[in-house]
Amino acid sequence: MSRRTKKKLIVGLANDGTNPYGTDLLDGGTPGQAIQTTGLEITPLEGEEIERELDDGKSGGKPMIMSGIHVKLSGSVEAAGSGDAITPVKYQSILQCAGRSVEVGTTEVKYNRITDNSEPDATFYYFNDGSLHKLTGARATSGASLKVGELPTFTFEITGLYGGVVEQGMPATPDFSGFETPLKVGHENTTFMLDGTEYPMFEFEYEENAEVSYSENTVDEEIDITDWKPDGTMVIEAPALSDFDPFSIATSNAQMPLSITHGLVAGNIVSITSSAIQLGKPTYGDREGKLTISMPFRFIDDPVIETK
Repeated sequence: MSRRTKKKLIVGLANDGTNPYGTDLLDGGTPGQAIQTTGLEITPLEGEEIERELDDGKSGGKPMIMSGIHVKLSGSVEAAGSGDAITPVKYQSILQCAGRSVEVGTTEVKYNRITDNSEPDATFYYFNDGSLHKLTGARATSGASLKVGELPTFTFEITGLYGGVVEQGMPATPDFSGFETPLKVGHENTTFMLDGTEYPMFEFEYEENAEVSYSENTVDEEIDITDWKPDGTMVIEAPALSDFDPFSIATSNAQMPLSITHGLVAGNIVSITSSAIQLGKPTYGDREGKLTISMPFRFIDDPVIETK
C-alpha cells in the first residue's frame, strides 16, 4: 500500500532543565505535544560525506563515510493564543528551542530572548505515514509573517541530532486542544504601530536569523545557537511625508519602537514588540493602485513575543 505525503505530524517537548542535553525526552512513552503545523518539511539526513581516497590500484568511485549526521525540520505554526491569557501556547517547544523563555505574568505570557547561553534543547518526533524520525538536542531559528488577507504564522527551522528512523504508524488520536483558530490579518484584528503612531500596514515579516550549527568534539556532539541578528521587512500605505518621512529617518540612523498586535479577545491575542528598530533603505511599491513604502529594518532591541 502506497504512503501518503499529507500524513505527517510532529510531536515536541522542550527540556525543562532536569535532563542532560540531547536526552530523548519522548523515549519510553513520555507524552509530548502534537503540534499543528503548515508546510512541514524534513531533511532526514544532513552532514558531511568523507571520501576514503584509497590507493587501491584502480580508478573510479571510492567508499565514503557519513559524518556529523543531523536532521532539519522546517515549516510554520499559526500565530494564535492558547485560549487562556496566562497559559503558554501549545507550540511553545518551538519557541523555547529557538532560544526563548516562557514567563507567565498576571495578564500575559512573554517569550523573551535568552541571552545567557542556557537555551533549552528539545526533542521532536516526525511521523511520516509509516516512519518515525527522531530529533534530539534540537535548537531552532524562527520568525513571523503577518500579511493582510492571510493567516498569521510563526516560521521555524529546527536542527536536531539524528535519533534514528523506525517503522511506526501515526499517533492514533493527536491532541490538538488548546490550538485556537487563527484570525485573518486585517483592519478588524490587527494594529501596527511605529514610534507610537498607527499606520496602515500590508505586510510584516521578520526572521530571527539565529546561527544554528552542528558541532562535534571528542567528548560529545551538540546543536548550538551561537548568535542571532533579527531583521525583517514591513510594507505600509505611503503617508504624507509631513506625517512620516522614512527617508530622513533612515538617513539619520534614528531608532524607534515597533509593535504589532493581532487579535481582540483575551486568550487569542499575539503581539510582537521592540523598543528599538532601525530602518534600512525604503523603496516605493504599488498595492491596487495605492502607493506603498517597503522598509527593511533590523531589531536593535530583540523582539518580545507575547500571548494574552
